[in-house]
Amino acid sequence: MRAIRAVAVLAVIFASACGGGGDGGTQPGGTTGPTGATGPTGPTGGTGGTGSTTNQILVKDNFFDPSSTTVPPGTEVTWTFAGGTPHNVTFASGLSSQNQQTGTFARTFPNPGTFNYDCTLHAGMSGVIKVQ
Repeated sequence: MRAIRAVAVLAVIFASACGGGGDGGTQPGGTTGPTGATGPTGPTGGTGGTGSTTNQILVKDNFFDPSSTTVPPGTEVTWTFAGGTPHNVTFASGLSSQNQQTGTFARTFPNPGTFNYDCTLHAGMSGVIKVQ
């Protein structure tokens, strides 16, 4: 009976370490999680939609993908412009990207908090970075 219990415990630990059964959260060592989540030093994961955990955001025509993401402190978040028209990423603090149609913009978030941003060229185009 102990052997079966030990095997079951090891299976649960292995599945957790490999991203199985997770909720899309950051995986140890920056490995990609089940919904495309990545750690701060891991490979780029895919977007997971609203409420995602990723450090890569696409700037498309009139929306950010994902529009909300959660990252650990110290993470650099990169916005990649992929729309047909120029956009920007502008924070309430005044920090802003250039108006651009292609290229990237990056910002590092050293401290916990909630950081709202908008494209000032398009009403209603907004997003949020949660650092925790």
